[in-house]
Amino acid sequence: MRQHIDFSRWHLDIDAYLNPFIPAPPWRRLPRPVSHFLGYRGDQHPRPLGNLVIAFWSTLGVFCGVLLIAEVSLQVPAFQNHHAPIIVGSFGAAAVLEFCAIESSLAQPRNAILSQFIASVIGVSIAKLFALNPHAHSMPELGGALACAITTAIMLLTNTVHPPAGATALLAVTEAYAVGWWLIPIMLLGCVLMLAVALLINNIQRRFPLYWWTPQTLSEPQPTEDPERGEKEEESSVSASDLGIADEPMRIIIQKGQVLVPDEFWLSVEERELLEQIRDRIQ
Repeated sequence: MRQHIDFSRWHLDIDAYLNPFIPAPPWRRLPRPVSHFLGYRGDQHPRPLGNLVIAFWSTLGVFCGVLLIAEVSLQVPAFQNHHAPIIVGSFGAAAVLEFCAIESSLAQPRNAILSQFIASVIGVSIAKLFALNPHAHSMPELGGALACAITTAIMLLTNTVHPPAGATALLAVTEAYAVGWWLIPIMLLGCVLMLAVALLINNIQRRFPLYWWTPQTLSEPQPTEDPERGEKEEESSVSASDLGIADEPMRIIIQKGQVLVPDEFWLSVEERELLEQIRDRIQ
């Protein structure tokens, strides 16, 4: 009898292995103006905006972000000595995400920075590998397709999907070959500059980023253990683990005049509006 393969089991959740080692963000302990421009809002959330307002801030942000990257890159002699372009074309697509589609997971800092690093490393590696063979070196279209494909797979497995990075991997083989390994610092510098502009402009009337690493709750640092109670706490923690007691779940509280949402839990504009409608019906 033919057995069917359950492909749903073929799944790798890298965050299940990484998140236990990632500390919770310290935004609530920072001065309010600093945490505000790092995307932290506490119990407050930006009010919904019309698309005309969003178009204005997106236009300003894209203009400033792309211009800043180009101007700074032109002032770095090492970049020019290695035939770096004025600006890598993939930053145009990245700007659209980071200033227009800021609620998308594709635009969050983890995706925007790590994906470009992955893409530049893979793209340059493939270009160098193909250069070892004269016949392969004459087929940049093959190397570009391979670099883009490998980058896509790694981004998917590492939860860092960012479409502009696919263009970076492709350009590293087909058009930016002469830049070589210098493409890595060029991309990282551009990502940092773009993120800096996004934090400034997007947080004037909106909120960015929604999270820095993951939308899931990260663990807070454990307090220093009391020597006199250490043994008891150890016993209680072991018992809880043995019994399979899970962490306290996140709760959304709707009461008269306010909606309380955990800091690490992200809501779309439509979901926020729905909760506010329910709140308004509470007398």
